[in-house]
Amino acid sequence: MPTVKELHRDGRWNFRAGLTFITTPNAPSGRGYSSAELERLCRAQKGVVILDEAYVDFANENAMRLALKYPHVIVSRTFSKAYSLCFQRVGYFVGHPEIIAALDKIRDSYNVNGLGQVAARATLDELAYYRKSFLRIIETRERVARELTMLGFRALPSQANFLFVGPPVFSAKEWLGKLRDRKILVRWFNHAETKDYLRITIGSDAEMNALLEAARDILFR
Repeated sequence: MPTVKELHRDGRWNFRAGLTFITTPNAPSGRGYSSAELERLCRAQKGVVILDEAYVDFANENAMRLALKYPHVIVSRTFSKAYSLCFQRVGYFVGHPEIIAALDKIRDSYNVNGLGQVAARATLDELAYYRKSFLRIIETRERVARELTMLGFRALPSQANFLFVGPPVFSAKEWLGKLRDRKILVRWFNHAETKDYLRITIGSDAEMNALLEAARDILFR
């Protein structure tokens, strides 16, 4: 993340914006920001800052203390990623009581369905299981990043449950097709900033081994 001084010097960042969103860890890059970096930026912003921590369970640290410390900072989290409740659409904000009260005034009466609420509460009784799962995903992510790097991929440092990699030899779009032919599905975003990369979600060890074997097959056979 650029420093506050660098953002001031660049001139494109609006420190007086009424609302600023920051995803940490970032999607699709997986880049995580330290709470110290985020705090410096939050202190400089004049309006409300929302720190989107959808992938924070796979990160080195979180910024929850900033939502508890600064009245204009909100932390946003979801049960869709780490807790596998993507179809239930359950999330929450943590912030100053005045901001939360203002949001509650515009909240729809039926914004979270009953099944989603039951499922979200059930995860809280199984935190030991989920935390073990987080650690397994992190270990697998780091292993796959190392092995892809040895194959010539450029794996960006990730603090999420996916890797953002620049593939060798063929274009990212070609890799998308070659992997799909081998029944391996990854994401490719056709935008100027992302078209040279693939996003690879971290699955089970067996699934990731299949990905690595497919990559070797594409490169060497």
